[in-house]
Amino acid sequence: MQTKNTSKLLALGASALATLVLAGCGSLHDERYNWCQGQNCALTPVVTPTPTPVPESAQATTRRVNLSADTLFIFDRSSAADMLPQGRGELEALARALQNQEMQVQSLTITGHTDRLGDGAYNDRLALQRANTVRDYLRAAGVRAPMEVRSMGEREPVTRDCQGTQRMPRLVACLQPDRRVVVDILGQAEGK
Repeated sequence: MQTKNTSKLLALGASALATLVLAGCGSLHDERYNWCQGQNCALTPVVTPTPTPVPESAQATTRRVNLSADTLFIFDRSSAADMLPQGRGELEALARALQNQEMQVQSLTITGHTDRLGDGAYNDRLALQRANTVRDYLRAAGVRAPMEVRSMGEREPVTRDCQGTQRMPRLVACLQPDRRVVVDILGQAEGK
């Protein structure tokens, strides 16, 4: 019973709609569909606003800064009192860059490295002390990003051709690139 009433209502609605459409635009006999001649039946252009570009979320990137321990510290030293003027200058420049408004620094990983001369445990302590000194210096300079400090000691040398085992000036000079503090900066470019 309800199906019959629903069908009748639908049929009446469709018939009424067709009558309204045809009454407004004449007949359907024109093969070119010019039903609305003489009437304002022009299509109104639909203006769709251009979507505002959504900035892609900037991807986090890592930048690595290698600081020579021989530039930062007196040889075989690690404290702030043992820092050299050139090393202080490099750390000041790094602190300014880390506070730059073009990059949001998310975290820093500061890793100390030594050469292979000396005892392994001593080199681990020396590398960690240097990394801690760099961290403390950056914090004092206003860098507020979370910082992790690590020591690799002598385990990741960058030199390959240095010969000898005794601490001689030539070997110390050859191993210089191994003595470093590496700062890995995880950050995200600020959208402008």
